[in-house]
Amino acid sequence: MSDYSLFEKSFDSRKQMRNERKLLQQKDRSKFKKSDQNKEEILKPPENSKRGRIVTISTGMIKVVVEGEIIESGLKGSLKKEVTRNKNLVTVGDFVWIDERGQIAYVEKRYSCLSRADALHQRKQHLIAANIDQVLIVASIENPSLKPSLLDRYIIATERGGMKPVIIINKIDLAGDLTFLNELEEIYKGLEIPFLKVSALHEIGLDSLKEIVKGKSSVFSGQSGVGKTSLINDLTGQTRRVGSVVQKTKKGSHTTTHAELISIGENALCIDTPGIKSFALWDITSEELTNYFSDLQKFGETCKYSPCSHTHEPGCSVKEAVASGRLSQIRYNSYLAIREGHDEPNSLR
Repeated sequence: MSDYSLFEKSFDSRKQMRNERKLLQQKDRSKFKKSDQNKEEILKPPENSKRGRIVTISTGMIKVVVEGEIIESGLKGSLKKEVTRNKNLVTVGDFVWIDERGQIAYVEKRYSCLSRADALHQRKQHLIAANIDQVLIVASIENPSLKPSLLDRYIIATERGGMKPVIIINKIDLAGDLTFLNELEEIYKGLEIPFLKVSALHEIGLDSLKEIVKGKSSVFSGQSGVGKTSLINDLTGQTRRVGSVVQKTKKGSHTTTHAELISIGENALCIDTPGIKSFALWDITSEELTNYFSDLQKFGETCKYSPCSHTHEPGCSVKEAVASGRLSQIRYNSYLAIREGHDEPNSLR
């Protein structure tokens, strides 16, 4: 990372202007009643503080870029006392304000955020990355194998968090029969979600990937072992350590241990995140799930019963569409897997 000043800017100038306008509005206390003034005082950055951006978080230490330099920081005590539904109060990508003691005293409102339900405490939200434009959802053909329902979990979390989803299928050099992969590509392109087929090992499809990340801030996310760090190495020319797949389980091992904001070229940033073995959706009910399956929702408008779960009800237009081939069986199976939690217990509250 050579140009640290790049990390402190938002690529979308309109979003940056909105954030700055909010700060100015907060300083204009004339619109607040006296009873609200003390509360508003807490909601603005302290005097003589400096704006920065979190680039990495590890045990007991937060690194922040401030005025082009990286400093080691921590959370101010008043922030630690805040009661929230979040497991972590800050995440990589957050724009923060550092006080005179070098502590994070204020966290700006996020314009986008990728999160999931915490693995141990399902009622807590685990923040993964913030203030980014798109999520590059990385999966692999094999080792570990491709799971459409996991892709859809990420897509839902991405859209809920205000970002654009991009699907990247790595290790296509391991593909045999392409029927399944081609069907997936048709499904997601029909949903206007970019679908890239690449190979980090053989440098296939990297030109398309470079075009996708150009001028944007992105987060690479996906299962352990799918090749996120390898792809970032290809984009940057770096040699960040990559992991291997455990042959007994065919699952990836964790190599990236913490999220990190990285420069990947001119006016482009990315966040490399640790791999996951499960991805539980945060704060979504089973009833809300169909809102994120627009292809199912289209057929569901003519179901006999409303609301319809599209699982067991008679006269279900979604099930009829699957039976007639008008709706992909893969897509429907993914919906059922997420709704019923077959591959992710307790994934929906």
